[in-house]
Amino acid sequence: MRVSVDCMFVTCDIVPALDPDDRAAVRELRARGVTVSTGVWSDPRVDWSVARLCMVRSTWDYHRRYDEFARWIAHASSQTMVRNDPRLLRWNAHKSYLQDLERSGVPIVPTVLARRGEWLTLSDVRNARGWRDVVFKPARGAAAFDVTLVREDRSSKTGGQARLDRMLQTEDVLIQPYLESVASYGERALIFLCGRFSHAVVKKPFDQTLVVGDEPSLIVEVTRDELDVARRALAAVPGEPLYARVDLLNDDDWQPRVSELELIEPGLYLSLCKSAPAAFADAVVGELERR
Repeated sequence: MRVSVDCMFVTCDIVPALDPDDRAAVRELRARGVTVSTGVWSDPRVDWSVARLCMVRSTWDYHRRYDEFARWIAHASSQTMVRNDPRLLRWNAHKSYLQDLERSGVPIVPTVLARRGEWLTLSDVRNARGWRDVVFKPARGAAAFDVTLVREDRSSKTGGQARLDRMLQTEDVLIQPYLESVASYGERALIFLCGRFSHAVVKKPFDQTLVVGDEPSLIVEVTRDELDVARRALAAVPGEPLYARVDLLNDDDWQPRVSELELIEPGLYLSLCKSAPAAFADAVVGELERR
């Protein structure tokens, strides 16, 4: 007999049993009588139609298999309700969304988008923009994987240019100035659930860790300006995300700018905020009631 569940948490084969942080949300949901299961997005044996709602959570390998992931989005959303909304998942999968935010008046970390097959030098970019040290990263990526910091010394510039040349052979790349505040103040990650601010943490610079539940990240207070910029970013999103994380860096004038806006599989640091697992469960229950 076919067994149905209220909610399926979608993950990847790196963490088939979910991130410890997400397990806190599962415990809260089950305490409310919500039936929850897990499914690896790339596993062809999973029947997505058995779930009333699929919550995309730890699909951390999607960027390396994006065409396959896009087909999964289309398939799963034809079988059941997927959140965040498939349109938002597709929009957020390529970091060119930062330019969409900028066109909407949202202050972002200054960004040059280099397209696959394009040839350009980091020296030309630095000279044109007045930047010193620069950072570049794939336009599709997770955490800080393949993020490269290039300093002004000759060795760093030579190695960085060679790496950029290799990356541009196969993918689009974002080039940005290195902001010193990432080390002195940190990158702030502001978590929103159902459009409401929940909590914020300070992230470690160039952190390649994907699992967040066991990490010693710290809850922080945010300034009024930081909260304002994060809310402006969410208002510019083409839809209404159920969950979102807005990452901010301070520029050299100490003004907050959006470095990333995560709508697909962000770590939400639920375990660090006492009220967050319940707020996440409220969001899930609300979707189930609307369904």
